[in-house]
Amino acid sequence: MNERERDSLLDRIHQSSGTIGRSMPETVTLDGESIPLRKFYIEVSGREELRGEDRESVEEVLSYLRRERSVRIKRIRNREVDYETGKALVPEIQDLDRAINAFESLEDPSYEEQVRREKIESARELVELMRDLGKL
Repeated sequence: MNERERDSLLDRIHQSSGTIGRSMPETVTLDGESIPLRKFYIEVSGREELRGEDRESVEEVLSYLRRERSVRIKRIRNREVDYETGKALVPEIQDLDRAINAFESLEDPSYEEQVRREKIESARELVELMRDLGKL
């Protein structure tokens, strides 16, 4: 992979619109155990407040997701993979970003505030996308 291709992939990863339309992975493997990530998120997001063991589990999952994201980006940044493999890693990284964003939002104390932040972030992503397309 040449430098231009690498930079192109890294730019795609860091686009704020990169998570639009992405979904969190169904499962992740944590300490050799497969965890149904989406199901876990739905379960904990339905609770009014995270406490004790749930909070620890969320932090453990977030740590894992961040670590996996970092490993994938490093492979591209250090040119450890060819361009085609790097292209395949980009959507994986964006899915991880989506999951990280979702789990980080669990820390918000109120649902209304969470919805407000998501609307603002979506609007920002849309404006940036429109700028990228030359429409603004």
